[in-house]
Amino acid sequence: MEFNGSIEFHDCDEYADKASQRTTAENEHSNQARRFARFYVYRERGYDTLEPMRNPDRIAIAVLAVASLEGETFHEVFGWTLQQLWSRSSDVEPIVVVPQSADDELHRVGQDIYLREGETLATELEALTETEAYDRLETAVGAKPGDTSLSTVQETLAELDLDLSETAHSLGDALLEAVGPVSVRWEHSQDDHRVVSADQTGPLPAREPDIRPEMIAEFYPIESVDEFQEAFVHHLRCQVRDCYLEMGIAPPRPFRTLGPGFYENIGWYAHHEFYPDYHDYQAEITDWGEEHTPVDLY
Repeated sequence: MEFNGSIEFHDCDEYADKASQRTTAENEHSNQARRFARFYVYRERGYDTLEPMRNPDRIAIAVLAVASLEGETFHEVFGWTLQQLWSRSSDVEPIVVVPQSADDELHRVGQDIYLREGETLATELEALTETEAYDRLETAVGAKPGDTSLSTVQETLAELDLDLSETAHSLGDALLEAVGPVSVRWEHSQDDHRVVSADQTGPLPAREPDIRPEMIAEFYPIESVDEFQEAFVHHLRCQVRDCYLEMGIAPPRPFRTLGPGFYENIGWYAHHEFYPDYHDYQAEITDWGEEHTPVDLY
């Protein structure tokens, strides 16, 4: 493996060398091994080997950041996403207009998220994870949808006595560096994904975003800003879950939740027997991959 996560080769006597000669399950096992190798080097050696927007630690930080925002602030930051979602099922004016030819497609709506970087932030986050309040926070965000309110999460966050910056009024203010304009993505064909975005009103970091929410209106019957914030946090938790599952290992317990995460993973869960229906809120999951998970990983 190179320092950037590029894997030159790996060897397995049980599978054919060429992907075309392997079964779907064998190919996915091979992909899982590659993803876990990148993750292991990232965790154990500190190299930036993970693919953009596939770092479960960064997405988990976004869960805390978004959950900590007060409702008014959350709406100021992510309100465009909500308006675009509502425009699919009501007379609300959309932020971006999608071509009429794509009206019947599933629209994935979201705003790219950029987290702050730096050693100070990393140190503060490490201190955060060692507090008793954080343990209670893990329990709160680990509940099933409807079992806990966002206010419970926010009250727990308020007990985290951390001053991440002199000007931060909440954890979210300190962790979020920038948020992109609302975008709508859809699948024109299997190999052709289209996107339209609103105009950006401010500067964005010159790098890939850390998180890309892709919420599908048909999956989220949202009626209020509070419901939207809870659904948004849950969606990000599902993305964290997917990061671990596609490495062939179990997610940490707070992220063993059901619902749509990464769009491409929904297809895997729904159409391939290789994975259970993790995207389905009503599914009964008996296998989280614990038997393949290193004991000291978390």
